[in-house]
Amino acid sequence: MFNTIVITVKTLLRRPSTWVWGAIFPVALSTMFMFMFANLSSDGKIDPVPVAVVADEAWDASTFKDVAASLAKEGDDQLLDVSEYEDLAAARKALKAGEVAGIYTVDTVGTPKLTLLSSYDSSRASTVLTDRSILETVASSYTQNAELMSQIAQDNPAALADPEAVARALSLEGGTRRVSLTRTTPDGTVIYYYYALFGLVAMMSAEFAALSVVDLQPNLSGLGARRCVGGLSKTASLAGIFVGSWLVSFASMTIAIGYVRLVVGVDFGGREGLCLVGGAASALAATGLGLFVGTLPVKGGKASKSGILTGFATTCALFAGLYGEPAMALADDVARACPAECWLNPVKLICDMFNRLYFFEDLGPFAVRAGALVLMALLFVAAATLTFGRSRYEHL
Repeated sequence: MFNTIVITVKTLLRRPSTWVWGAIFPVALSTMFMFMFANLSSDGKIDPVPVAVVADEAWDASTFKDVAASLAKEGDDQLLDVSEYEDLAAARKALKAGEVAGIYTVDTVGTPKLTLLSSYDSSRASTVLTDRSILETVASSYTQNAELMSQIAQDNPAALADPEAVARALSLEGGTRRVSLTRTTPDGTVIYYYYALFGLVAMMSAEFAALSVVDLQPNLSGLGARRCVGGLSKTASLAGIFVGSWLVSFASMTIAIGYVRLVVGVDFGGREGLCLVGGAASALAATGLGLFVGTLPVKGGKASKSGILTGFATTCALFAGLYGEPAMALADDVARACPAECWLNPVKLICDMFNRLYFFEDLGPFAVRAGALVLMALLFVAAATLTFGRSRYEHL
């Protein structure tokens, strides 16, 4: 049987399809996701908003100038990028040219006013709306605080003598404390894309076992006819193919996990070793599936069985939410309507397994799903052994 394992691995590594689905496919798809979602996962840092100010006498005499200057100081918390103009006409020209997101002016009593364009490029709607919101918040917060201080001065002038009380009155901090109910901060791109990708990569590697089993069947290949008259039993041959195909499939999962972690930079929460354990369980289920499909008595040989596995894998990936927001919504709806689908769909099960490992401190949910994948593999192997053991041929 050891020779069967070695020959299976060597044969698979010589097939171009093994390198396409086992190495090129996960790397290419992960790279595409990396560029697609580069701007979705950020560290919370906001680019300074360019804003024009009319630097006249009212501006110089206003305390709002000091507020704007403090928000424009260079650093990690810089919020504004202030450009001064001599008059309103020059500032409006810069606004229409798109050089700034808005214009701050100050009236004779020191109240700031914000000027914005009535229309904007729809292709930049998200950025424009964010910049507008920041500029409006700065102006409205200043106005509210100024009104608050004026009211305090009228009602209780002595309170202004306590700097700490004034700071507390103007503070935007609330009496809340951020806590996390999960192990790490949730990242939608990790849940729906990279983990679903791992499931798809695993299921695509089921083809390795299926093609190897075809080479064992005497009615589908000359090699199978020669192996059939050999001294090795069907069960031992099938076991050798299973182990050899699993090794190649696990190598494919290792490439996918390593590339996503080291090149794409997806954080696994310090559980990279357990990710490889999950990858091994995923490869086990995929190999069992490939073994079972390879033994099915369908016409067409390698082409038909490869098509069955490809169609099955891509359909399962649809219900795991891999193909964009509509697929995400569909996957969630199906999971709520039929919870059993999460256990019967191997791609979804693999995605959920990595999901539990990433978010939960307790390893129980991860272990249960990894065990379900192993059980799924055993059922497929048992069915394949029974089907292949009962196969008979009229002639070789």
